[in-house]
Amino acid sequence: MAFSIAKAANWLHQVHRSRAVVGWWPEQFAIEDERTAYKVQDALLKKLVPKQGPLVGYKIALTSPQIWEQTGIRGPAYGPIRRKRVFEHKASVRADQWARLGVELEVILTVNADVPRPKDKPYDKESIEPYIGEARAGFELIEDRGADYSRLSLTWLVMDVGWNGGSLLAKPNKNWKNLDIGNLNGSIAFDGKVVRTGNSGDVLGHCYNALAWLANKLGEHGKTLKKGMIVSTGSMVACQFVPPGSTAVGKIEGLGEVTLKYELPR
Repeated sequence: MAFSIAKAANWLHQVHRSRAVVGWWPEQFAIEDERTAYKVQDALLKKLVPKQGPLVGYKIALTSPQIWEQTGIRGPAYGPIRRKRVFEHKASVRADQWARLGVELEVILTVNADVPRPKDKPYDKESIEPYIGEARAGFELIEDRGADYSRLSLTWLVMDVGWNGGSLLAKPNKNWKNLDIGNLNGSIAFDGKVVRTGNSGDVLGHCYNALAWLANKLGEHGKTLKKGMIVSTGSMVACQFVPPGSTAVGKIEGLGEVTLKYELPR
């Protein structure tokens, strides 16, 4: 049976609406071509926008050793962030609205101008830096649908909007430029107990490298970063699955912290 982008996007949309657990994908959607996977992502995004809001940025997946070890796959890869899935500083979500909720600790950058497609040479850490307007600490909220991590595929993650379930941003930090953004320690705690630690330098060596990769990859796909977009640059720790009824706190030293309550339905 020939692979259908439309059928794959429709199936994924039904999965999103039903909050179904998907440990293993149907054989008809098991593809290996990355570019086709991104086309499915684009088609799915169009179906999600009416309820979740327009594209306001991107997440970058699979950027650090802890994540590579956890998933068994290497990236990077990107996924779209939708406006109604962006939260500020403190947020609460209900356990009955997720198949399985994970949190990842990230440096989240804001783009201060439209980023042109690369021309003569690709962007790197230095050439992308002028386009960075702000850095904040944050959680990426991961919806992995109960995936079986022993059998993951990069293309599945790509098609399913990079598993992005939301972004939780810390309060703005006016002194962020005075920090060594490429060497900040961070932690995730559940109900006051630290469950994972990491360092921002583990994300492709520096979060600016992640942003440069994204600008280059989007260029290959005929897309660009726009002024005001946010970019969740990749987790410095393995994804941590939040126990229902608990509170998760993410901290990056000097940059900020976020709090997420994972509430049981009343």
